[in-house]
Parts: sequence; structure tokens; C-alpha cells
Amino acid sequence: MTFSDRFFGLLLYVTGAVFVAGLVHIVAILVMPQVAPRDAYTRLVALAKPGQMTLLPRTLPGHQLTPFADPAVAQAVCLYDLANGPLHLHADLPGNRLLTVSFRTRTGQVFYSMTDRASLHGTIDVRIMTQAQLDAEQENDGDDNDQPLKELRLVAPDAKGFVLVNALSTYPSERADAEAEVKSVSCAPETLAQD
Repeated sequence: MTFSDRFFGLLLYVTGAVFVAGLVHIVAILVMPQVAPRDAYTRLVALAKPGQMTLLPRTLPGHQLTPFADPAVAQAVCLYDLANGPLHLHADLPGNRLLTVSFRTRTGQVFYSMTDRASLHGTIDVRIMTQAQLDAEQENDGDDNDQPLKELRLVAPDAKGFVLVNALSTYPSERADAEAEVKSVSCAPETLAQD
């Protein structure tokens, strides 16, 4: 066996090992949120009660509740469980501060997001529901209703999840106003009328 044969054999072995290690690494990263024992919802239950908006603690260096949290952003969270009915989220916006709302699964994956620019006349109204609840709601709406909906209806991929509301404070002196704005967003569970 010549030196070049050994060299190419070793190179092929090393290339294969690096490929397999990279593949295992990528699969582990993609699977981790689903198999982790404490998903995002479980960690947030310690801070917030389901069905009400809760202000999250201020982000400090080395202590972040959410990934890539910005200290200039005030955050509030609303946990939901759609087992008993939809969740209604309502916000009256003053229109002078960036406000973002993201709707997430219990593992933290975003299934819908919006900013204050999506408001209708300074108001955001969103109802989060399961597909079965949406079907029942559409049956109750009937065909006679020609009025356009003034609310956004979202179908959540899972019954449990959370809504994360962020408000930007451009200057440190605006932090209290940003916190007041995220706390003013209301979220409340509602029950559907039974026939």
C-alpha cells in the first residue's frame, strides 16, 4: 500500500467522521425543543398565571428569560390553554411606540406575529382558538352576516401556548411608559356558547 493510498483512506475516514458528527449535531439542535423536559411554557408558568397579562422581569446581563432579549424592551406574557375556550387579546395603542406581539406554541415556536402597524384604528383584537372552536364560531356566524370581522382569528397549532408582547423604550426614561403599555394589553379566556 502506497503513501497516497493511506493518505486518501485517512482523508476519506476523517471526512466521513466530520460529516456524521455534523449531522448528529444538527439533528440534536432541531430535536431539543421538543424533547426538553422544561419547555418555554413550563418555565413561564412559574412567573405568570394563564389567562392574564404578566410583566416579565427586566433583562439583565447574564439573566435573560427570552433568547436575545434587549434591555430596552419591556416584555409581558400571557399564557393560554384553549381546552375550555378561545383566548381574546385586546390592545388600545397610542401609536407612538413600537409594539410587537408574537403568538407561540408551548415550545416557543412562533406561529404568528404582528406589530402595532397591523392595528385597525389604533386597536388590536385577536382571538386564538383551536380548529374545532373556529369551525363552531363560523357556524354561529352564519351566512347572513355581511359585516367584515373586526378581529383577527388565529388557529393555534397546540391547545397550550403563550403570547409575548414587547414594547420598545427608546430612552431609559421611557422604560416605565413601555412597561405600562405592555401591561395595558388584555388577554382573557372566553367560553363559547353551547348549543
